[in-house]
Amino acid sequence: MNNTNLIYGLRDPRNDVYKYIGKTTIGNDRPLRHLIKSHNKYVNEWVEELSKLGLTPYVDIIEKDIELEQLHAVEKKYIAYYSSINPLFNGGESFVESINEPSIFDNADIDTTFNVLTNTFEAYKIIKISTGFTDDMIAAMLGVERKTVHNIKQGVDSITLYTIIKLLFFCKYKITDVFEFYMKNSNEFVGDWPDTYKDFECRCHCDRKFTKTWFDKFYKTSVISNKKAKYV
Repeated sequence: MNNTNLIYGLRDPRNDVYKYIGKTTIGNDRPLRHLIKSHNKYVNEWVEELSKLGLTPYVDIIEKDIELEQLHAVEKKYIAYYSSINPLFNGGESFVESINEPSIFDNADIDTTFNVLTNTFEAYKIIKISTGFTDDMIAAMLGVERKTVHNIKQGVDSITLYTIIKLLFFCKYKITDVFEFYMKNSNEFVGDWPDTYKDFECRCHCDRKFTKTWFDKFYKTSVISNKKAKYV
């Protein structure tokens, strides 16, 4: 293993979403160079735009200690995943072309989205009623801290877009959907691991780590396989 082989992401401080995913074999030096001069002109324009606002991109190390022969494949995996959430500058000209294409949203979609974004407590109620989870387990489901769930209930503006996306995603699904996914994808049916829905539900209500792990796996797999728009 070589900890200089890594995948990094450049994140917009205004909305907390990734705008560029890259790979490097020289450690942290590579992502930091983007903040001075990037080979990608769209990244340069974005960095300049942020600079005028007194901001800079957040630089995150997404995964490290990657075997060199696996680095390209791992980068492709993360680009596919994060571009399903938000268009990335990795697409180059195709990123601009995607903006010029007709939107998949209509006015009704926009009205509904705006209503949801300004009324996160309503989405919280759907999840609370359908799961019966405590706020601590809802936090585990969303992969956030308990304080963030409090903010969701209060409709605080500082909730990240990524968290809101996950909140809405889990409004659509029930624990039974996650259980079916678990049964198809887990090889852990030994000892105290649940192998019936009742056991799975009980485990989700009391085991924060278990809940976080399986709801996150369900979310990530579903987003990648069911995304509406494709970005290169």
